[in-house]
Amino acid sequence: MVYFSEIVGDPVFDPEGKNIGPLADLVFVDGEKFADITHLICCGEDRYKKKINFSLVGKVGVKKENGGKKLEITLTAIEEQITPLTLKKTDLLVSDIIDKQVVDVNGAKVVRINDVVLGKVEDKFSIVAVAVGNVSLFRRLGLGFLTRLFPMFIHEHIIPWESVESLEPNLHDLHLKVQKAKIADMHPEDIADVMEDLSHKERELIFKNLDKKKAVRTLIGAEPRIQESVLGKMKTESIKDLLSDIPVDQAAEIIGMMTKQKAGELLSVMRPDVASKIQSILKYPVESAAAIMKTFFIAVPEDKTAQDTIDMLRKMAPSSETMYHVYVVDDKNHLVGVLSIRQLLISPPGQKVSEIMKKDVIHVHLSTLKREIAKLIAKYDLFVLPVVNKDNVICGVVTADDVLTEVMPEDWRRQRVVPHKLKKQK
Repeated sequence: MVYFSEIVGDPVFDPEGKNIGPLADLVFVDGEKFADITHLICCGEDRYKKKINFSLVGKVGVKKENGGKKLEITLTAIEEQITPLTLKKTDLLVSDIIDKQVVDVNGAKVVRINDVVLGKVEDKFSIVAVAVGNVSLFRRLGLGFLTRLFPMFIHEHIIPWESVESLEPNLHDLHLKVQKAKIADMHPEDIADVMEDLSHKERELIFKNLDKKKAVRTLIGAEPRIQESVLGKMKTESIKDLLSDIPVDQAAEIIGMMTKQKAGELLSVMRPDVASKIQSILKYPVESAAAIMKTFFIAVPEDKTAQDTIDMLRKMAPSSETMYHVYVVDDKNHLVGVLSIRQLLISPPGQKVSEIMKKDVIHVHLSTLKREIAKLIAKYDLFVLPVVNKDNVICGVVTADDVLTEVMPEDWRRQRVVPHKLKKQK
């Protein structure tokens, strides 16, 4: 492997050993794991940049010289036989990558590229990684000796090309292989953290490649200034489309981030029944259960049997995130009991849920404050609590995760921690 900063300026020879000019740059195309070099650019005595197809390169050798590395490129044709190509605006140059911001999707952070790592991959010469951090910066500045004098304090940081996602618009369009998948596969909280370090335009580049569910979760997990940056430029119809087919509580949380005027405009174009539910949530303080509760829960009439309930669950196919307990209600939707999924499965099929449910249900009201909810969850070692209105009608549920996120200190939430990955057993 060789670093671009070490070889730029090295001579390019024809087969007769004539120096046709120093290497000025390299043209590349993106790929699945690597970015193959397609052309080299060298400067003649007239300083005119010659773009030469890499197929004319007969030999690429790297040798160590004076503590560094020197690239020896030998062409298969003499200078007079080479017709230089025209450099196009659409050409991607290795020098264009230097100093650009990229997302390290494995480290879930934005980094600045200080150098580019090149190497042979089978019969091709390719970009295999990018270098970030102090070592690569010192090397570029001609201060590489510092890394040898103080190796214990300065470390190289190499990111494989396949783990890099460009944020530059021109390069962005050409990242075909994982353009949408890489960042979109990250956890929403990690995406929200990454967006903090970006410009508004770069945030848009990321945000438009997320599906609705992840886009909403990313917005909810982002800091207020990021939320304002993204939502402030979006048109009402675009936000309406974003909020379609997501839980009402999440839609309410997004709308609660907007100005009153923009929120009013959005609610006026939404379905009346949905808008009404959102408005009922928004009227409660942000510190209340109503503001953080999930509005999807499983409730069955008290006269249903265990088998009826199981059949209903099969038809609903609820996600694992929502299938904690089954709540039992009377004919007016009053909360009268609760039973676990385990209890439901081991009960006789014909037994009514009213006979197997737990009647003493610990619950909270719409106006209950987050910290009070946290105390209840901790006291009774619960994972989820039902939320009822003044008439004891169940309106939603609050999970321990919801409460933990809300009451955790802001500086804890904003800390970036890279999760450890399991290593494969040999």
